[in-house]
Amino acid sequence: MPSQKTGHHVKLNSRTNLGADMSLLTVETGTRLWGRFESLRDHLFHQYDDIKYDPSTGLSLEELEEDVVSYLQNNRDQPRILQKANVTRIVLTRGRIGIDPEDWFVDKLDHGCQRRSISCDNKPDKGGIIRRLSLDWLDEAMQAPIAEESAWVDRARRLGHASLPIGGLDRGHIAPGWDDMLSAGLTGLLAKVAAAREALGEQATAGQLAFYQAVEIVYKAAITLAGRFRRLAEEMAENDPEHRERLLIIASAMSNVLAHRPRTFHEALQFEWLMHELIEMEGELVRSMGQFDRTLYPFYKADIEEGRLTRDQARELIKFFWYKWYARTQGLENGKNFCLAGQYPDGSEITNELTYLALEAHEEMATPDPKLSVRFNPDTPEELYRRVGEMIRDGNHSFVLLNDPVAIEALVKTGRTPEDARFYLPIGCYEPAVEGKEAGCKMNITVNMAKWVELALHDGKDPATGEQVGPNTGDPRSFADFEELWNAFVRQMNFFLERSLVCIQAAERAWPQINPSPMIAGTFEHCISRGRDIGEGGPLYNGVGFVGAGLANACDSLFALKKTIFEDRTYSMNEMLDALRSNFAGREQMRQYLLNRVAKWGNNDPAVDELGTEIADLYCNKVHTFVNGRGGACTAALFSLDFALRGGLLTGALPDGRNAGASLAPSLNASYGRDTAGVTALINSVTKLDGTLTPNGAVVDVTLHPSAVAGEEGLEALISLMKTFFAQGGYGVQFNVFDVETLKDAQRNPEQYATLQVRVTGWSVYFTSMSKLEQDNYIARITHGN
Repeated sequence: MPSQKTGHHVKLNSRTNLGADMSLLTVETGTRLWGRFESLRDHLFHQYDDIKYDPSTGLSLEELEEDVVSYLQNNRDQPRILQKANVTRIVLTRGRIGIDPEDWFVDKLDHGCQRRSISCDNKPDKGGIIRRLSLDWLDEAMQAPIAEESAWVDRARRLGHASLPIGGLDRGHIAPGWDDMLSAGLTGLLAKVAAAREALGEQATAGQLAFYQAVEIVYKAAITLAGRFRRLAEEMAENDPEHRERLLIIASAMSNVLAHRPRTFHEALQFEWLMHELIEMEGELVRSMGQFDRTLYPFYKADIEEGRLTRDQARELIKFFWYKWYARTQGLENGKNFCLAGQYPDGSEITNELTYLALEAHEEMATPDPKLSVRFNPDTPEELYRRVGEMIRDGNHSFVLLNDPVAIEALVKTGRTPEDARFYLPIGCYEPAVEGKEAGCKMNITVNMAKWVELALHDGKDPATGEQVGPNTGDPRSFADFEELWNAFVRQMNFFLERSLVCIQAAERAWPQINPSPMIAGTFEHCISRGRDIGEGGPLYNGVGFVGAGLANACDSLFALKKTIFEDRTYSMNEMLDALRSNFAGREQMRQYLLNRVAKWGNNDPAVDELGTEIADLYCNKVHTFVNGRGGACTAALFSLDFALRGGLLTGALPDGRNAGASLAPSLNASYGRDTAGVTALINSVTKLDGTLTPNGAVVDVTLHPSAVAGEEGLEALISLMKTFFAQGGYGVQFNVFDVETLKDAQRNPEQYATLQVRVTGWSVYFTSMSKLEQDNYIARITHGN
């Protein structure tokens, strides 16, 4: 029997099927549902602190774990992808669920980790029952097939030479095929699986058949989970008159998604959120939620045109939707990336009404998570430049701005078609990948470029421990000229990159046994057509990202050695080595000379910038000769994220005058306090680099004093700076607008600055949530600019 409307309220007979009534969420829906975000903000922030699951809806966590253990014990010989799929089925169909009647979106399933995040991998529950499987299988692999490589990875991490995921396998930095999912729902993907299997016929291998079966198992389980949420919402609506309307809307939505194409903007948001949760539950880290204003615009546009939503109501839904990511991690992780603007595959501009509505919602939320990537190109409307500029000037620092022509050309150079390249998403922070076609493993390794200088000066030994890390390249005291030192540096770089590749290839060969992933693989069209999982090279593009950190430190150190030892002969190599070993103890005058009298990267100095460009080109071109363990390309990046601080702690004193343990230079920037010629000179240095050689991303951090962007003239100056950076071939840029005294006052009086955001690297945080060390480091980083 259909539901009946009376005024603004919906009458519901017991067990009514709401699947056909998409009009439940309309402009006329009870006004008490709207305008409530601010009053519920604190409640929503704590929604994952102590989740209330309905005990009548499924097994307790202990019972669920018993079922999983029993299943695995009875199916030891089953392919691991089917073991994973069936464990997922058990959790999704039997685990307890709950619904928060104050929220627009459902997701609460008791799978063993309430506040799931990257850090859950380090907790005893390892992120929940399903994720635990992959982590246990990773532990097994590290004890046998990749034991030698894992040991090398651990040593590289311990000595500060690199940062790699545990075991050398990047299970994150991936985005599913959002368009394919939303176009026909999971039933549409299941139909594609059936068609692909039929097309293969008798030629299908056992592995392909297991893959197809696994995708079917997890998608049918996901559809069952959605139905369970629908039934619970219906039951709750009968007994909760205060929240009845919202619960009926939820029930209506869950009667349609995840099985079918969303009918409304609300359903599309619900679809994305729940699939994000299920994919991360499986063991991947979904590091991009897609092109928000492209993927979701048709749903938004239809709702507005057909009178189901007002613009204000749609903005409120976005805030509820986005706030869930912030509540999940409470700002303590790396932020979830949503992309705005850019180009369609045919090259036309994406920017639309939803672009600006999303910016309004983000501005009103004033949270560091999610973070926004905005793509710019020659057709970008002036209005978008102004809107983003205004938000940055007013303290919203959750942006990274990307230059489409450069990013797209970089992707085309590494094998993507122009149409696919225009379909890129920034994965994680700045790392582009083609949505639904690429598993890029964008942060598989971050290498410390400054360490190659250390190794070249110590015959391949790590100076802190004396361990032989690189090849023997000779005693630097015997080098007759800078060319010999340069050759030693290049040999250390090549050795380290090549050895890293061997470890990554080994880990990737073990990937199918470590982390089978049918939930996300089914959203990749080529995984379905090929019958291969993500770890088996199923996607069209299978990449591995090499990230270079500390470019300025390597450049400035080599330039200082060239200038002060081989050209001007200010110091001998013995004096330099002694100073570095003692961390400049008793040699402060020498350190100050190296810091202040020798030219540095980031000041538009032709000689230094030429050396920096040569280092970057050499590194990028070397990486691009590699083939990874899945047969795909390796791609280079130049940025540092938090490795600048972590890697710096494990790096000794350098010839550029940097003390041991001090932070490395952030991303493409000058070393802290060394870009003394101003922001224009910094941009001129950075844009001498060939951005098309960094298809895995590159970024420069620009800090401006509030007085520089004040008023209309200041806004125009900021926009001009953006356009200049893009016109000169820069890849990515992120801005902070601060004066140092404000940050120091926030240290003294944190309660008065609870909402002060800073863009520390690839993500934003509240300044007061940083440790004292991180705060001091950040202030030191921007002090000279103010």
